[in-house]
Amino acid sequence: MKKLFEYLKLNNLTLSTCESFTGGYFANQITNISGASEYFKGSFICYSDDFKTKILGIDIEVIKKYSVVSKEVLALMLEKTSEKISSDIVIGFTGYAPPKYEDNKSGLSFVGFRFKNKNFIYKFLIKESITREEYKTRASEFIINKILEI
Repeated sequence: MKKLFEYLKLNNLTLSTCESFTGGYFANQITNISGASEYFKGSFICYSDDFKTKILGIDIEVIKKYSVVSKEVLALMLEKTSEKISSDIVIGFTGYAPPKYEDNKSGLSFVGFRFKNKNFIYKFLIKESITREEYKTRASEFIINKILEI
């Protein structure tokens, strides 16, 4: 997280987030850094489909067609957050956090970010049995590394 913060600071960039399965975990991590208010603008915690449709404005038909855990829905989460919170970078998460259930969907997520009006979306999948908090940590680290690569 500190590397991301230094990147924002060095490049004078602002950040916002749109979090589903992470439930504000990412925003919490960045706000634990002194001086974050200079670069972090805010976050939506859009855990439910209802929030995604009513607050963000995502068409329910897109959710029905692709599933709430899809690159299509994440793309809209990023775009809608970018419209509502003007920041240079928007980070988003949607997925099925562990523990494993019989539906076998747990551990599948899509994580991504929006920078310069372009979305970068990645499938994030962990098959091993880990805690929800560890899953959130790994997803956060994964997307930070992707941002720093670009």
